[in-house]
Amino acid sequence: MKALPLIASKELRLFILAPLLANFLLIALIYMVAFSYFQDILNWAMGYLPDWLSFISWLLDLIFGAVIAVLLFYSFSIGVNILAAPFMAFLAEKVEEKTTGKVFDESLTASVILAVIGRSLQREMQKVLYFVPRFLLLLVLSFIPLVNVIAPVLLLLFSAWMLALQYMDYAFDNNKVSFYEMRMALRTQPLLCWTFGGIVMVSLTIPLFNLFVMPIAVVAATLLWVSIFRVENGDFSALLNSHNGMK
Repeated sequence: MKALPLIASKELRLFILAPLLANFLLIALIYMVAFSYFQDILNWAMGYLPDWLSFISWLLDLIFGAVIAVLLFYSFSIGVNILAAPFMAFLAEKVEEKTTGKVFDESLTASVILAVIGRSLQREMQKVLYFVPRFLLLLVLSFIPLVNVIAPVLLLLFSAWMLALQYMDYAFDNNKVSFYEMRMALRTQPLLCWTFGGIVMVSLTIPLFNLFVMPIAVVAATLLWVSIFRVENGDFSALLNSHNGMK
């Protein structure tokens, strides 16, 4: 709930409207493709079902449907996240400035904007490289008999983790925390990350409200950074060592 007042503030309005437009286009594309091609893709996938597995066709239909839906979602969301990344980075900066008083840059000069854009795009590519092989592995598992029964659960958990990683990353990146260090820090709070990612994932399925999920998620994730993950000196070794010592 703390994120909502910040969303309404004038200082953040510019950084919210741009990703809102991108999110609107994302949802429109997802629905267009889903209604146009989803059933055809599902029928094509089910065409490879062996006759001896026909008695569980309803279960495989559900599994294939979940896999295809996730694949379609990520295909579009990756592109939108890349385009919206610079705006999300600035939004996370402004939220942290308002909540902590920390000043990243006094003015948004052309050089600062270009630097943020370059850093954001590089970071998004790191996320893509992290996501693709793991998603492909889950995709392969979903086609293995018996193992594919748990594939939807694994996909949901992985999707929640990726959403947490996606939206929390902006605040970490703004504070020059490496992608690896961020992942290690998030692993110290797995339940928090899965819960946050799960809430975002469910929110993305709610018509109309899902248009506002992206900026709200960034604001909420930045507040989590400020309250839980932020380390004043930028050294995460103490946080990670304390977590490892608890194992």
